[in-house]
Amino acid sequence: MAPKSERSFSDLIKEHGEKAYNFAFRLSGNEHDAKDLAQGAFVKAYEHFKSYDPSRPFDSWLCRILHNIYLDGVRLYAHGHVVSLDAPAPVEEGDWDELLPAHDPDPTAGLTRREEDELLQKALNSVPVHYRTAVTLCDIEGLSYEQISEIMACPVGTVRSRIHQGRLLIRRAYEELEKGGRKLQ
Repeated sequence: MAPKSERSFSDLIKEHGEKAYNFAFRLSGNEHDAKDLAQGAFVKAYEHFKSYDPSRPFDSWLCRILHNIYLDGVRLYAHGHVVSLDAPAPVEEGDWDELLPAHDPDPTAGLTRREEDELLQKALNSVPVHYRTAVTLCDIEGLSYEQISEIMACPVGTVRSRIHQGRLLIRRAYEELEKGGRKLQ
């Protein structure tokens, strides 16, 4: 394996691309958006590859770019997409109940691994993005607090706090979803 300073961008993407995609999936909650997010991060990383410091972990640098793109997208989307559920549904014959998917668990179906993953993703989606990011990077991606601190551009103490609080919020949301409580989103 070549030293980091001699490794090509494509080699680094081959090595760390799946990790970036997994992070993107946990942030966005669906495959389509995760692919778009990861691709956007790869493009941005390629454009700025000359500024990458090879003495630092590439995956942390790439995940920070991905995280920043995600946050920019969330801000942009939230700014332009506010919908009142009191307004008429956007179809002529129908109402919001028909358009919005139900989240009630099927009482006859046993929990499969996929269903558990879906519940976990819904629980993750229900918590603020800074908690979701910290928990995802720590518990799913296995990054150190220092790497997470670098990606999230905040002190290690803040990372520890966000991970602790995020785990509590996610656990509560998961348990509520598991019980079939109120619909989270």
